[in-house]
This record gives sequence, C-alpha cells and structure tokens, in this order.
Amino acid sequence: MHISKHPVVEKIEPQIADTLADFGYELVHMTFGGPAGHRRLTIYIDKPGGVTSNDCGMMAQRLSVLLETIEPVAEPWTLMVSSPGLERPLTQDEDFVRFTGQKAKVTIQPLGGKKRTRTGVIQAVANGQVTLISGQQNYEVPLADVTAAHLVHDWDVEQDR
Repeated sequence: MHISKHPVVEKIEPQIADTLADFGYELVHMTFGGPAGHRRLTIYIDKPGGVTSNDCGMMAQRLSVLLETIEPVAEPWTLMVSSPGLERPLTQDEDFVRFTGQKAKVTIQPLGGKKRTRTGVIQAVANGQVTLISGQQNYEVPLADVTAAHLVHDWDVEQDR
C-alpha cells in the first residue's frame, strides 16, 4: 500500500508502536496536521475486544511522557488518542487479510492513472491483490495501488437490532 505519512509521523511511528505494544495495544494509524499553532497528533489504537475511553486516556498519559522526551516538533501541538471507530482505517496489507468478509472502501491510484474508489466485501487477498465483491461485480485491486482504505459499517443492519 502507498499511504503517505507526514514526516513527523514517519519519525516517531516506530517508538509509538513499540510503546503501545508494550501495553497490549496495536497502532492502527497516526496523523499529524492542522493550522500552525494548533497542530494535532492523533493516534488511533486498538486491542482485541476494542478500546474504551479509559484505554485512550491511559495511553495518552503514557505516550505524552514518551513524546516529551523525543520532542517530535518544536511548535505547539496537542495529542489525541482514539479508537479507530466503526469504520476503521486499513493501513497495512495484513489488515485486508484480518478483515476478510467485511465491507471496505478502497481508494486506488495506479501509477500515472486516475484515482478511483471501490467499495465491496473483502473476499480474498493473494498475490499482492485484494478481491472485493460488490453485488455481481468482482474487483481485483493491486495492494500497491491502494492509497487509502477503511471498513464500511452497515448502518442499516445496526438499525434492525
């Protein structure tokens, strides 16, 4: 997958992932951005069974200590630790295997090609490609062309409960 990352994220991601793993959490995704003077580092975490607001608060405290020592940026910024939510981002090739059978939205931009979006149920992952099924359509998507992806929550099923 070709998901571009902010240089600050590139710089600190390994240390953040290691610290989270030490406490039993998975780093799902990190973003850094916003207007000057109001930048935000957002860290999405998960664990088996999901994360609670207490998990996010506890890891925000732990990660704040780490971030104070590595000082990733000189300008003012805030930290937010959150769950990935119902429409969890898929940020690694392994995520497609892990969430096989679930619906996903995938943004594709082949080298030199036009950006396209495909939505469907993840059927299989093999030979560097993910197969999405939408109705009668099968889409073979090269993982190398994926620029963004996330699960799609079926709100209609939720309302039927």
